[in-house]
Amino acid sequence: MFSSTVIYSPTATTASTVFDPATGTWITTVPAWFRDEVFLSGRSFLVPSPGLPGGIKPVTWSGDVVTSATGVSVEWRWAAAVYTQLASDHAAIAVKPVEGDRVSPYRNCDRAGTPENFKRYVIAGARGGGWWNYTGSATGRERVAPCREFHDPSPAGG
Repeated sequence: MFSSTVIYSPTATTASTVFDPATGTWITTVPAWFRDEVFLSGRSFLVPSPGLPGGIKPVTWSGDVVTSATGVSVEWRWAAAVYTQLASDHAAIAVKPVEGDRVSPYRNCDRAGTPENFKRYVIAGARGGGWWNYTGSATGRERVAPCREFHDPSPAGG
C-alpha cells in the first residue's frame, strides 16, 4: 500500500512530487497559495497476460484523508490510464505534481499525475483513450472533509 503527503509550503515557489521507496510514500509540495489540481497518489499495476476481461466493474480507488489543520476540505477524483511500459522505480516515472504549467517543473498543460518520462507509451484502456490522455478520464468530483489527526494526550496514548 502507498501513502502520500501533500505539503502546502509558504516557501515553495514551484511544485514537486517525489517518491520515498523506504516508506512507500508520495510527497508532493506546492506553494501555499496554489489552488488548482494537485497529485495525491498513484499506483502501477502490471496486468497479467492475456489481459483482463473487458467491462469488469467496479474499479475503485480509495483512501483516507487526514489533516492537522482545521477548516480543510478536499475535492477528490481519480483516473486510470494504460501504458505499454512504465518504470518499476517510481522515482524514474517523473510524475507531474500539479495541473498546468504555472508552478510545475514540466512546462506543459498535462494533468497532475502525468508520468512525464513515459507519455510516449500511453495506449487506450482503463479510463483513457490513449493519445494525449496521459492520466485517463477523471471520475466526478467528491468533496470530503478530512478527519483531524487525533493524538491521545494520556501517558499510554499515541
